[in-house]
Amino acid sequence: MKKIIAMLLVILMAAALFAGCSGSGLDYIVTAKKNGETVNYSAKPYIYYLQWIRDYYYAYFTTAAAQMEQTLNWDNVLQSTTLTAPDTMSQFLVKSAKEQYLTYLYIQETFEELGLTLTAEDEAQVDAIIQQDWVGVYGYDKFNTIRQQLGFTYDEFRDLLACNIKSEKIVNYYFGEGGSKEITEDEMYDYFKNHYVRFKYIVFSTADSDGNKYKDEKLEAVKAQRDAALAELEGGASFEDVLMKYSEDYFDLTDGTILPSQKEAYEKQNESMVNDGLVIDEDGVFSEALASYYNISVDEDIVEQVFAMKDGEYHAVTIDGSIWIVKRYAVDEKESYFEGVQSMIFKALYSEDLVILQTTWRSQLDYAFNQAVLDKYPPESLTDLFDLAGTSSAS
Repeated sequence: MKKIIAMLLVILMAAALFAGCSGSGLDYIVTAKKNGETVNYSAKPYIYYLQWIRDYYYAYFTTAAAQMEQTLNWDNVLQSTTLTAPDTMSQFLVKSAKEQYLTYLYIQETFEELGLTLTAEDEAQVDAIIQQDWVGVYGYDKFNTIRQQLGFTYDEFRDLLACNIKSEKIVNYYFGEGGSKEITEDEMYDYFKNHYVRFKYIVFSTADSDGNKYKDEKLEAVKAQRDAALAELEGGASFEDVLMKYSEDYFDLTDGTILPSQKEAYEKQNESMVNDGLVIDEDGVFSEALASYYNISVDEDIVEQVFAMKDGEYHAVTIDGSIWIVKRYAVDEKESYFEGVQSMIFKALYSEDLVILQTTWRSQLDYAFNQAVLDKYPPESLTDLFDLAGTSSAS
């Protein structure tokens, strides 16, 4: 289920266009002027976005409430401004869906204007997404129920999913090899050398799995472990040997509680910790997926310390819930370190220009949202459609 969350959060930024004249006034969401003519754009994708975003946050808050052994009052959440001030959560959901809709319009229209096309391989990828992430998760009957309840034909829903690929093709058209705004590998590597660092770490927990901080004797025992590790490093021991001996993130593979099915994954994690460490950017991001979908990155205090050090230096850092000993290493020691973050660097270098392209497009569109549709589908009137319960616990 987490796989479909990742995929669908990506396609919230892209979808297919369904344009046509309005009949009832409730089947279109945006009216625009193009070449002196009025064009109406279908409300279906907007309704999809609003439903998905609503269900995602509902699942998130439901999971959080359950973890705190509380009962969720969703109506109160929708009217709250605690996390979304000055907007209420309800207003935030509507704004988010409108933004996604405008992004999908940009993608579809730009794809067509540039004369881009989908290859047979692209079409096969869309079919695979439907089979693996929709039919595979929901079953064929429920998938069709969801699609029909949102008002999509099969081909329309297929077009919706195809737009993520269209988005990638637009980016490559402008910023890929030979593009008018081409980002070269030399530019990416220069960015890598100046905005990324690599470090290895030894970590000691100062709180239990529920977040309860250690006190007195238990906390002093952890500090004694830290001091012992530092003493060995100061005595000339290799960081890797001390890491294997002390770090709580290094798995003891002789532990009888480790299942055979887990052993291979633990072995790979141990090997990566000892040989490579983490390669991070200035925001502490070491995995685009973990940062984007689960908000997981390295603590800012650790990031600040590592960037302030020189290669070969080590330092102890205390943060909320743990103590780290970090040592900085050469980020360009292996070509694979650059290759592992190249897609993130590419995105970092084109993002600002892409925003300018989208902003320019919007300013030329002369559009307005259909208030009748916005009023017909307030978040308060929606109930669960997507089965997202339990999928946001890692956020």
